[in-house]
Amino acid sequence: MDVVEKVESKMGFAPRIMKLITQLDPKSKEFYEFCESIIQEDGALPAKFKLLLVMAIGAQKHCKECVVSALKGAINHGATREELIETIRVIFVTGGSQAVSACREAIEELIEE
Repeated sequence: MDVVEKVESKMGFAPRIMKLITQLDPKSKEFYEFCESIIQEDGALPAKFKLLLVMAIGAQKHCKECVVSALKGAINHGATREELIETIRVIFVTGGSQAVSACREAIEELIEE
């Protein structure tokens, strides 16, 4: 199983950018393997919390796709609606309205659930 398939099995999908980069540069799969092993595996922090951190960092960087991907991954790893809402609150407190605006699509997904 390659890294894209591993990510799909753990998150329920693989980010489109991952598919494109690994198609363009197969050597990038090694980097994704390393990232996948750090984020997608439970350690001192459960994977769902790591993905909530990724979500918050993505929001601070104003990366909408990062926020949505991390949200979907966190849900797939068992994050609750309450944990997601609290993460968005933390994003709002630490990054203000600009960071929260990066969460718009993620918030829409939560509302639609």
